[in-house]
Amino acid sequence: MAAVALLAPVGCSFGGEEEPQPASGAPKAIAATVERLERAVADRDYAEVCEELFTTRARRRAGGAECVAQVRSAAEGVRGPTIEIRGIDVKGDRARVRVSTKARGQVRVTDTLDMRREGERWLVEALG
Repeated sequence: MAAVALLAPVGCSFGGEEEPQPASGAPKAIAATVERLERAVADRDYAEVCEELFTTRARRRAGGAECVAQVRSAAEGVRGPTIEIRGIDVKGDRARVRVSTKARGQVRVTDTLDMRREGERWLVEALG
């Protein structure tokens, strides 16, 4: 769960070797969820992370009723978190987001973020 504290978008683009195209559809919605996650972590609003941005399964893995306390503990000491979205692969109601994250005083980490669509919303399912 500590990696959640590092999520803070600094920008993203989608496309091939040509000039990047703006995101639309599912990738745009997924990027918006990552942006909300960034703001919530930066604001230390772990209730929003647990209650609004995690799937039920992710919340359960993060301590269930203790999710907020667990995420707070994992994020303790994290300052200036950033994330760069490297790519988004969407397959139906699931997506895998390749990210590069960094926080002040920490090395850059490459990881994946698994997302799942619930209704009209894309939520964080797991960190890879």
